[in-house]
Amino acid sequence: MKLYTADFPPNTRKIKYLVQVKGLDLKDIHNLEIIDMDLLKGDQKTPEFTAINPLQLLPVLVLDDGTVLNDSQAVCEYLDSHLQGNGKQVMGSDPVQRAQITAMTRNAEFHVLYNLMLAFQHGHPARAGMNPQVKGMAEDSIARVKKALPYFDDLLAKHKYLLGDRLTFADIVLYVGLDFGRVMKLNPKDAEVVGENVARFYQQMNERFSKDTAKA
Repeated sequence: MKLYTADFPPNTRKIKYLVQVKGLDLKDIHNLEIIDMDLLKGDQKTPEFTAINPLQLLPVLVLDDGTVLNDSQAVCEYLDSHLQGNGKQVMGSDPVQRAQITAMTRNAEFHVLYNLMLAFQHGHPARAGMNPQVKGMAEDSIARVKKALPYFDDLLAKHKYLLGDRLTFADIVLYVGLDFGRVMKLNPKDAEVVGENVARFYQQMNERFSKDTAKA
């Protein structure tokens, strides 16, 4: 297998953290070749990579039989079921668990991570010369995140994690989103901004994955 990835993008970090929760390290997985892409140099736009993923996006997992998985959720689902590790099924071990985790993952992705990625795309100076930036989009996107955060704060008031006392893929996605928000000056440690329980959740997740937090 070959995994095309990069250190910074939120979607590639989901994979790294899922594997870590399973007690593994991507670089130590047998028969998995890690191909680090330099996005600033445009590695994702080369003809060689475009032939693998015409969308020119990361991550991409190419299986031994040539099957191409070019979506982070699909890559995580495959690795969660394919890798034994410590035996944890981060995305659920039965139909009900999987459905609950998928629903909460979608909530975290759509309401937090996706909006912060929009804010970055349309409001960060680093993106100004790469694509058209719509005036006001960044501010509106961050406002949608702040509107949704009380929902997650209420859930985390009852449990250590979003769906109870066991870390799931939904927690990884929410954490990745909160951490990426630092790039847009949304401080996930500030209880007045994100909520007391979300701030506590971020801190405990950050302690677990602190080596890979986004650069503010």
